[in-house]
Amino acid sequence: MMPRLLSVRRQLGGSRLRLLELLFPPACVACGEALVDGGPAAYCSACIEEFSEFTPPCCGGCGRSVPYLLPTGKTCGHCGGERTRYERAITLGPYEHLLREQLLRAKKPHGELSAIALAHRLVEVHGDALRQAAFDVVCPVPMHWWRRLRRMTNSPATMASVVAQELEVPLASGLLARRRNTLPQFTLSNTERAKNVRNAFALARGYRLSGANVLLVDDILTTGSTVTEATRALLAGGADRVTVVAIARSSAEDSHSAQAPRLPAEEMSGQ
Repeated sequence: MMPRLLSVRRQLGGSRLRLLELLFPPACVACGEALVDGGPAAYCSACIEEFSEFTPPCCGGCGRSVPYLLPTGKTCGHCGGERTRYERAITLGPYEHLLREQLLRAKKPHGELSAIALAHRLVEVHGDALRQAAFDVVCPVPMHWWRRLRRMTNSPATMASVVAQELEVPLASGLLARRRNTLPQFTLSNTERAKNVRNAFALARGYRLSGANVLLVDDILTTGSTVTEATRALLAGGADRVTVVAIARSSAEDSHSAQAPRLPAEEMSGQ
């Protein structure tokens, strides 16, 4: 898996994060409240309360809280009770209120601190479980180059860099390649979403995943169509297991909500 290259990438990502932390004072990323602990890329306790984070037991398909522990391989009613290609999905909280606002900010060029802070919080809550999984590599769901150019930022890649650094696992930001610029998922029905991303990903040239345990990072999980296709590509490339982590769990109804902000298509997600 070209470990030397992955190590260099991880070091570069860590240096960028440390530089940002030196440039900004220790204050809550969301409200500006002064922080005693946690550094600049963090949230105050009041804002964390507003995230309404999921608590165990959680569904392995979408990460949301469920009334009781589900049997191995089973998913909740929101996931249709079906098995997933990925081993498990972990999400921080529902895509609403302050968490939604922070994710939308993270998609903008000036919102990188929000992306960093959200990833830090994800690891703070779920770090023990993630470390126990002993991942071999961390990678983000890739964004098409044209969308990266228009946004001038790539929040899943930033989040993956933080997660890799915190877990001390090699980062492979270029592990997956996006074959085409798919339509924004939030504009489509559940069936259309699956068709839209079918065969949209492939293992990038120069990588080998012989028996690897992969942690796949995204910002928002909705129907799971995007991470399912990304998982398919990783397994086809030789990975043994894939776990998905995302900041928020949304629903198709949330994506089409009339209260959603009227943003250009490239500003929205909804995987």
